[in-house]
Amino acid sequence: MERDRLVREVLDLQGVLARRAIGEQADMVDDAHLTLGQLRTMLVVHTHEPCPTSLVARLVGLRPNVATGVIQRLVERGWIARESDPDDGRVRLLRLTAEGEEFVADVVRAAERQHEKHLRLLDADQLAQLRAILQTLVGAPENSDKQPE
Repeated sequence: MERDRLVREVLDLQGVLARRAIGEQADMVDDAHLTLGQLRTMLVVHTHEPCPTSLVARLVGLRPNVATGVIQRLVERGWIARESDPDDGRVRLLRLTAEGEEFVADVVRAAERQHEKHLRLLDADQLAQLRAILQTLVGAPENSDKQPE
């Protein structure tokens, strides 16, 4: 039970940090007149480009027809471009345009600045411990349900 309580506390603290980090990014998204779905779509395309609409829909959690509408609005703004898949002409692949890449880079830099502010509060030993913990988490299989004793 002690371990379960600690896991819950860590999750709660991660949530607090995530909410604090959203501020500057939220302002950027509001200033750009983007919805959260549009931002998430751009981030998925950035991470997986070139990618089909079906992958965007799955990773963003949208029905395919809704994802198509979100993508169309981003195409109209000039932030996403569609191109034919060289292996299957029926499939359209998505890429960020230069303007879309610039916006995503700005959002990522804002998040990094916020995370860096938090990390600067830690001393060298704490940073080393955090790095070791994160290396363990990054190296763990994604579907691992294994819990240490």
